[in-house]
Amino acid sequence: METLPITRFYQVCVGMIGMSPKDFWDLSLIEVINTIQGFKEFNSTETEEEPLDKNRLQELMELYPD
Repeated sequence: METLPITRFYQVCVGMIGMSPKDFWDLSLIEVINTIQGFKEFNSTETEEEPLDKNRLQELMELYPD
């Protein structure tokens, strides 16, 4: 059985999100997980788009010359 990374959850919620320790300990496990997932989505720069390739770059350069 895998243990939960409670220390890391605490670090993210209190240290990164700015939640008070009391508020953290008052949350249920699902609330902690949802909080961290929401924080990650809001602060993420990840996109599902393909990276820009050479052809697309050339198209954009033709459309928007400097």
